[in-house]
Amino acid sequence: MGRLRGSNLVIVVLVLALLSGPHVSMAGDAGELRTEAFERLNRGVNAYKKGRFDEAIEHLTVASNIALNNFRIYYYLGLALNGGRRYDDALKVLAVALDLEPDHLEANVAVGNSWLKLGDLSEAQAAYTLALKLRPEHASALDGLARIAEAQSKDREATLTYRRALASNPGYAPAYTHLGSLHLRLEQYEEAVELLEEAVSVRPDFADGMNRLAQAYNRLGLRNQAIATIQRAIELEPFNPAHIATFGWLQLDQNYPDSAVRLFTQAVEIDHAHPSAQRGHAEIARRDGQYDVALEHLKIAIDDPRLGALTRLDLETFAGEIQEEQVAHQALQARFEDGTATESDHGEMAAIMARRARWPQAVTLQRQAGDSASSQERLAYMLFEAQEYLESRKLYTQLAAESDRADLFVNEGVCAAVVGDDPGAVTAFRNALQRNPDLSAAQLYLANALLRLGKIDSASVAYDAFLADNRTGESAERVRRILKQIAPSAEGETP
Repeated sequence: MGRLRGSNLVIVVLVLALLSGPHVSMAGDAGELRTEAFERLNRGVNAYKKGRFDEAIEHLTVASNIALNNFRIYYYLGLALNGGRRYDDALKVLAVALDLEPDHLEANVAVGNSWLKLGDLSEAQAAYTLALKLRPEHASALDGLARIAEAQSKDREATLTYRRALASNPGYAPAYTHLGSLHLRLEQYEEAVELLEEAVSVRPDFADGMNRLAQAYNRLGLRNQAIATIQRAIELEPFNPAHIATFGWLQLDQNYPDSAVRLFTQAVEIDHAHPSAQRGHAEIARRDGQYDVALEHLKIAIDDPRLGALTRLDLETFAGEIQEEQVAHQALQARFEDGTATESDHGEMAAIMARRARWPQAVTLQRQAGDSASSQERLAYMLFEAQEYLESRKLYTQLAAESDRADLFVNEGVCAAVVGDDPGAVTAFRNALQRNPDLSAAQLYLANALLRLGKIDSASVAYDAFLADNRTGESAERVRRILKQIAPSAEGETP
């Protein structure tokens, strides 16, 4: 932060004007210019609050060229530049704002946010610390320090600091969202959902919180709630590509690739290099076997100078995984074409098709991968994913009888449940529990099957047994939601 403070105001403003585009003539009545600056400021602030960052930047830049000493113009221009992922430009503008009002808390926090996105944790910490010197325990500054700790993989420190932010300001929605996202990453779903729901409760217009809440609902299998929540975020900020890209990922997770492509395309029309949208396009291209196209999409995002350091690392890792798969696929394809492919090659190619969610092709290849027990087990799984449930069940039944493994009885039961044979599923799950009483999946699926059979009391007992050994996680949160509906008093007694 110290690199920019104390800059000559006029020089920085002139540089900003050259960087940002629109200019206005300084000729004309002073009153008319003041009116235009005021109107541009209002339009810019309104556009910023709706997530229309490019429009906000345009209006606020024009205003800044008229009113050179208006703190509010530079402050919101800095926020809009941050929103538009132009973090270097944001730092220049926020330096002007802080020359005008050095002790403005949120301007200092915004500087920290810019540095954090650029991956300079020391500069970010300096900005947040300065804000805390101006006002100890200031919520947004503590939230920034917590995000730094999280970036350093110090999850406990991050959690405690987020809690300090919320203790300072219980209505500060971003801290609920960031802490909820941390719990979501740690697969602590009950805590994540509770915090994210609180974020949108204390601030019903907080679209970022709705975005993360939609992702949490999706992880819990609450598909309808996930879709409704992300659509609400899009209604609030219709030009924010992050929400549209998240909707695309939800559609892809629900196996609607055409809808996902449309949404990812809509997002990149707003922001050509948006990382989540370009990653979505890359994933779809990878599934189609268009590896070069996938890498081109990732390159667009990676080459964007606005990209945050952590996001860049994540995309580069994904690009490396795609390149590895491409090399493996090409080598295997060559052996298939010259007729030298072995059973092992068929198994490896089947695994690639499975990763690409091309299940019928995976099944065809796996059938030629040998008759070993491990090969047949992989075939049974691929048959299930290809929705060949009867054949999958038959194979799992055979494998379970031959090996007496509890997990294979579980898979047999899942197949039975999918084809509507809940009594058969109950038998299979109980067979699994006889062989391994601690197998949580068998306990959970047994409870589900009993519930479908209308055996509420037995299902409640089975759910309670599952929760006794599984207090956290995606499945535990689902079970609590079920128990609230079928046995509220029992649910209140669960751990």
